[in-house]
Amino acid sequence: MKQLISATLSMEAAQIYNNWEKQKKSAILSDLIVKENIHRLQIDALYKQRSDAQHTMSIAMVQLMMKEGKTPLVLRMNQSLSGTIHHQYDW
Repeated sequence: MKQLISATLSMEAAQIYNNWEKQKKSAILSDLIVKENIHRLQIDALYKQRSDAQHTMSIAMVQLMMKEGKTPLVLRMNQSLSGTIHHQYDW
């Protein structure tokens, strides 16, 4: 299925677009849209994966701290979680 689109491009994007070979502009643009969509999906998946790993590490860190205290490993795990919702600020 083909679809005609209209877009307002930035100056930089217009210069790039105008330098493309005339008979290949649609193919190039279609390829870019598909690839960018794949990249966005991959980035979303990586964010979710990282968030899940941080959550899992925080659970393990708290359990380890409760069992063994504030060991160097526990402190290092907590430092790795700095800037996240899982970081324990009072340690």
